[in-house]
Amino acid sequence: MSIVRNLIYILQRESYDIGRFLSFIYRDWHWRSLQKRQSIDWTAKARVLYFSLWFLIAVLIISFIYAWHWWALLFLFILVPALPLLVILILLLFYPIDYFLKKRVVSRARKALLKTRAKVIGITGSYGKTSLKEILATILSSSFRVVKTPSNVNTDLGIAYFILSHGAEMAAADFFIVEMGAYQRGDIAKICDLVQPEYSLLTGINESHLERFGHLQNTIQAKFELGERTSKLAVLNLADRNIKDNYARFNLPDKLYIDENSVNDIKILPDFSGLSFRYEGLIFSTRLLARHNIVLIAMALALAKKLGLDLAKAVGPLAAAPHLKNRLEPIWNAAAKLLIIDDSYNGNWQGFMSGLEVLGRAAGRKLVITPGLVELGAQKEARHRELARVYASKNLDLVLLIKNSATNYIADEFARIGFPRYKVYPDATSAHQDLGAVLRAGDTIIFQNDWPDNYK
Repeated sequence: MSIVRNLIYILQRESYDIGRFLSFIYRDWHWRSLQKRQSIDWTAKARVLYFSLWFLIAVLIISFIYAWHWWALLFLFILVPALPLLVILILLLFYPIDYFLKKRVVSRARKALLKTRAKVIGITGSYGKTSLKEILATILSSSFRVVKTPSNVNTDLGIAYFILSHGAEMAAADFFIVEMGAYQRGDIAKICDLVQPEYSLLTGINESHLERFGHLQNTIQAKFELGERTSKLAVLNLADRNIKDNYARFNLPDKLYIDENSVNDIKILPDFSGLSFRYEGLIFSTRLLARHNIVLIAMALALAKKLGLDLAKAVGPLAAAPHLKNRLEPIWNAAAKLLIIDDSYNGNWQGFMSGLEVLGRAAGRKLVITPGLVELGAQKEARHRELARVYASKNLDLVLLIKNSATNYIADEFARIGFPRYKVYPDATSAHQDLGAVLRAGDTIIFQNDWPDNYK
């Protein structure tokens, strides 16, 4: 039973991408005993696949026993390796029904949204999407009724289900903030066809999901799908090089440009308590730690002002807003007298660099625990060797590596440049169990990224 569950789990983690699913399964047979840190989202699709697979297994076993009697036990040795192919067979058989039902859900959601008065604000980018969504919601909520998509909902179907299941909230909303994710060109365009954004914000573009996009130019094209389908105003982060160098190529509506020069008087508050800065003559403060968040806040404030908000009303709510969970979230362990910076939901290069800048503010020993970065495609080795050199340049006291296909590059580069202060663990469980022996009072450790189960 666990093998069947693991297959459905991996297929779902891979967004039902047949090629990536089969590649994962047949590269390494450890999937049969996969230790899942998340759980299956038992959607109707997942349930159909699960029970259909069991039905097909039962039919095959009974048929072979009937035909071959006890010799059919040999069939079991063939059945296990063939299970992934059976899953794909069922997936393909149900594809027409799945496609029709998805189209119907999206169509219903589009009609439901059109009946509301909510203005749609789309947010996308390779990084910072969730942070900006929460920041913007906090600011706008000081004067308006706001609905936002949850952090794990950023596809057209997920957003459609959210709209249909939150009818009362949507009917009362002034603004609907939609986070838009993408694994390939066309994904964001589909979401835009559903929600018809009037306003949009583009946070930044990097090599995230490069393994799926294939080339950075594809990523750029995909992210600008939002701006090209925005009807009124696009807010662009020109502090990001890939946005600054490419936005003129695209057919965008009215634009607002934000960069580091949009704010001034930036201050790092003591004891990891946050940041403060001046924008439009007002002093704002935030509990967020990374300096890159200031540009994101300025983007949100600039749009809010265009939407008619008195920015003075946002000062208090922004200062009171809590840390974003698992995104440079400081956790003080009073018993052990050490600080944990949880950045486990961040898996991109810019985020790693921001995390190291925050870690550099610590007074005691500075430690990093990480499995590295995912989905870098052809950039995998080069980026991880560069990461090793950055770690060494920061004079970290200890780097704890959770072994996978990327950490060999980091460890090898450490050896090449003569950086000895690192340890390699076979898995995340071993690393976490050893923290009690590694950490001391006064330490600060940052958790950089959390390697997904469907990566090696």
